Amino acid sequence: MRCKASLDKSESSLVSLSAVVLGFRKGTLQERRNVICAFLKHLNVHEVLRAEEDVTPRLSFVYDTEDRLAKRFSPVGVFNFTSLLLSPGDNTLYIGAREVLFALNLSDISRLQLHRNFTWNTPERKRDECSFKGKNLQTDCFNYIKILLHVNATHLYVCGTHAFSPVCAHINTMDFSLVRSSTGVIVTEDGRNHCPYNPEYKSTAIMAGGDLYAATVSNFQGNEPIIYKSLGQGTTLKTENSLNWLQDPAFVGSAFIQESLPKGNAVGDDDKIYFFFSEAGKEFNFFDNTIVSRIARVCKGDKGGERVLQKKWTTFLKAQLLCSLPGDGFPFNIIQDIFVLTPSKEDWKSTVFYGVFTSQWYKTAVGSSAVCTFTMSQVEEVFNGRYREVNRETQQWYTYNHPIPEPRPGSCITNAARAQGIFSSLHMPDKVLNFVKDHFLMDSVIRSQPLLVQRNVHYIQITVHHVQAVHRAYNVLFLGTDDGRLHKAINSKGKTHIIEELTLFLEPQPVQHIILDAEKSVLFVSSYSTLVEIPVANCSNHKSCGECILTRDPYCGWTGGQCVDVRHHLKAPYKSKILQDIEDANIAICDEALPKSYSAQIPSTCALPCQVIRIPANTFQVLPCKLRSNLAERRWEYSKGAGRFLYPSSDGGLIVVAQTDREESYECWSVEKGFWQPLANYCVKTEPQHESTMLIGSSHTPLMPKEEPVILPGDARSSLIENKSYWNELIVVCILLGMSFLVFPLIVICRNRNRMKAMLKQSECPNMQQKKARMAGKPTESLPLNGNTVPSSVADHKGYQTLHDNCFCSTPTQECSSPENSKSFSESEQRPLHLKDTHVEISPTCPNPRVRLGSEIKDSII
Repeated sequence: MRCKASLDKSESSLVSLSAVVLGFRKGTLQERRNVICAFLKHLNVHEVLRAEEDVTPRLSFVYDTEDRLAKRFSPVGVFNFTSLLLSPGDNTLYIGAREVLFALNLSDISRLQLHRNFTWNTPERKRDECSFKGKNLQTDCFNYIKILLHVNATHLYVCGTHAFSPVCAHINTMDFSLVRSSTGVIVTEDGRNHCPYNPEYKSTAIMAGGDLYAATVSNFQGNEPIIYKSLGQGTTLKTENSLNWLQDPAFVGSAFIQESLPKGNAVGDDDKIYFFFSEAGKEFNFFDNTIVSRIARVCKGDKGGERVLQKKWTTFLKAQLLCSLPGDGFPFNIIQDIFVLTPSKEDWKSTVFYGVFTSQWYKTAVGSSAVCTFTMSQVEEVFNGRYREVNRETQQWYTYNHPIPEPRPGSCITNAARAQGIFSSLHMPDKVLNFVKDHFLMDSVIRSQPLLVQRNVHYIQITVHHVQAVHRAYNVLFLGTDDGRLHKAINSKGKTHIIEELTLFLEPQPVQHIILDAEKSVLFVSSYSTLVEIPVANCSNHKSCGECILTRDPYCGWTGGQCVDVRHHLKAPYKSKILQDIEDANIAICDEALPKSYSAQIPSTCALPCQVIRIPANTFQVLPCKLRSNLAERRWEYSKGAGRFLYPSSDGGLIVVAQTDREESYECWSVEKGFWQPLANYCVKTEPQHESTMLIGSSHTPLMPKEEPVILPGDARSSLIENKSYWNELIVVCILLGMSFLVFPLIVICRNRNRMKAMLKQSECPNMQQKKARMAGKPTESLPLNGNTVPSSVADHKGYQTLHDNCFCSTPTQECSSPENSKSFSESEQRPLHLKDTHVEISPTCPNPRVRLGSEIKDSII
């Protein structure tokens, strides 16, 4: 094995690395090898993701552009659109926000007068209790609507956090108000086990057959996760917390699959509810928690056990979802959102689970996310496979390879169980239920490789639309990002193409929900405070056949000289006349396909009207040319003689220098897969330039001979522009640079010559003082202050010394060889110092005061 060979070279260091870095506690050498191999693979994640370039959206639309119309609902003072519920039957979209609910009329969500709303405030007493418990009064202690579901045709079920005290109620859709008692009081019920306490906690809920299935937390601290069944006529059921069936989960979605259909099938299986979440993977023996994505299921007909697992799930099983890269197997292990695509209720076996995943080991990147799919056959295979067993004492997980009791633990009541006389979970043998308590995790992993990997994009929401195109059906992906963008993508021939990118909100903010209204062919996308309605198709934006084909949009096809929505033209005889090629985007099927050769004559019928631009002679003008497609290349067409006066600009435009007495035309074309599309057509006319008049630029541009091109700023010159040598300019620049190095020091010396003279004069101060004293022949001090004679020895003389600006001034010495003076000086040195022997003198030569301590004279710096 290749990884094994690399390990053998430095076994001890790598084993240490596994223990230190990965936190590997115990295990055999082979287990350590496996962990190290996985770690070595993860080290290459940056190189792997860097090697795979992000898929570029073909079209990009900015916020509120006319090319991609959208309707918006953003009421003032309303925040946190936490729940959305589409009701096509009454043409209404229900929104639950912070302490307010809306019923939007789908005819036009932007018209506020068409909508209904009411507030559901939190009482001040509850808010005070919330604040007393340590929560933020300004953010946490409100009523955030977390559950909004249909109960029947006339009522909705709604739950809110209610300042960390969850409460549920019913809404009458006829007048859109909370159901009240005969006394006018709102009828509420305890929201525990239904709704989370914390509005930031991820939870999910679904209504199936009149029963509410909620996955949330059951306590104030948020450390007791639970999957709970209630509201129906049967017994309430929940997961067993003491058995650690859930490990700090973050729920992202749930689905109700009617696996009992079609009626009378041979298996006779029960309907199931699936939950999707990420949690700590305790089966991995690492110090740090490894997050894994899960799919869990319970049976709709579960009634709990009679003696074992009373009022607990007897059919709870969970398995790991793994979305990993091919080759090295790098995992995107955190599920962000899930969409369950079921063609029909009876065709549930064709169900496909679309998930958006991120990785906990790639936090330093801007984004990095992946889209994976899992089939129902994969899910069934794993849930019918082997179990994992946990040792309660050591918390170690192992594959269970021993005989399994009958009926199969965790399965629903099927015809096989009924044949054994078991018609309900209450009839299950105790040994089967005891087995489920410790064998709720499946051994196998549900694996998938990404359809789409984006290194710099962070997807957090997904919705899928099954669309019938001209030749076959496609699944169109709508992906929401954490900065408020929406990507529309398809997968064909194993490759994903992003059709378009839309910026939905004025300020970057995460996409919270994406809801598809298939009947109206519109999407409802929400952020914290804004709801946007956009059509799924934008076919009218494509003005030519080639552009309609290149977009690869299953909604669009070319017929009758325009790009139309094919769903309205799939009936005979219109279907055969529609041009569409999603797989290859072959423009050869278009009659309007232009020649591929760059030098070919472009038909004048395809060119745009010429836009006349007048500029003064020997000045320049930037001709803009904006590409419609991010995958196209820009090409300019002009006469050969004009090439010497053209320069590319940084934004893809063309800088044109006006030539005297000449008129030129410039055409900008978009080239994509051989398809030429005109973008701009300019006719540049030169006007005589007045002396001291300049229409463009801030300085006068001198006249240049036609042989000499004007050097202008811009990107690298194109291949059509003639190359020019710059050796002469380089020599001139070098000479000027050398001269500047010589002239600059001279200028500095000249401007500071007076200061330099002053510095030199100060440095000559000591010598000048000594010379003047000797020439005068008069001592500065004829007699010491103590009355003694001056010492005769120059070496013994202490002298006056002062330090001022690094200039030393010394008092000249007096030559005296009198023995008496020498004697008195020695005696003065030997006497003890008294205050009366201290004298201060200020000399006119040196301004610092001089202090005489006995016979010693020193200058004092004050």
